[in-house]
Amino acid sequence: MTCVYKSERHINRVRHMNSFVILGLMGGILAVDHRAGWQSMLAQPVFSAAAVGFAIGEIEIALAVGVVLELVYLSIVPMRGARIPDQIASGVVGAGTAALLIQNTSDPRFVFIGAIGVFIGLLAGEAGARITAPLFGLQNRMLSGFEFAPDATGRTTVRRIFWAHLGSVGFIFLVEALLVLLLGAAGYYAGDKMTRFTGGLLVEGALKWSYLVPAIGAASLIHLFWQHHLRRALLVCAVVVVIFLWAT
Repeated sequence: MTCVYKSERHINRVRHMNSFVILGLMGGILAVDHRAGWQSMLAQPVFSAAAVGFAIGEIEIALAVGVVLELVYLSIVPMRGARIPDQIASGVVGAGTAALLIQNTSDPRFVFIGAIGVFIGLLAGEAGARITAPLFGLQNRMLSGFEFAPDATGRTTVRRIFWAHLGSVGFIFLVEALLVLLLGAAGYYAGDKMTRFTGGLLVEGALKWSYLVPAIGAASLIHLFWQHHLRRALLVCAVVVVIFLWAT
């Protein structure tokens, strides 16, 4: 009996580690796309969370976490040198935590698990930005010091540029993958403890907090588009929506 229990624990640990490795690889790929690739929308939490949910097999809870994180980050405009959170770590870690908790604990408190995922995701975004800032700053300094020999041939120059670019991409992938791997493991175990020992008013508060999600989304959109040249369009759209809802 003891051997069977130890075997099950070992299998669960291996399965969890494989899930964290998958999250790390996804984080690294998204970071390359966001920082050195096509800069598509895949790094946004709503899309990265959907990808995480599809990979783990819990698309519903992962997408719910991604939507809330996306609404929160819509209100953050990168300007005046402000440090923005690491949205890749936030979306992947937050959605991954919620999806793994639903999958492994069979906890029926869907909204509470989602709230834990959002909370862990926001923490991962802030921690990720602080951890990676000096590393990517070092990368930028190294790339800025890249020089070409005055007597180098065209083929030699192309080769040096190729290896510099490849090394830069590998560095971005490695940093973000390790970050998401570590934060994902820490976030999951922290979330597992929270689901085990949390109840009562905190769970009820999470349920009531979910009612504020539409208000958070509306506030984020207003903050995002409340520019001088967009105010009239925003007000007109709001009036049209109100009239449409009233008429129907």
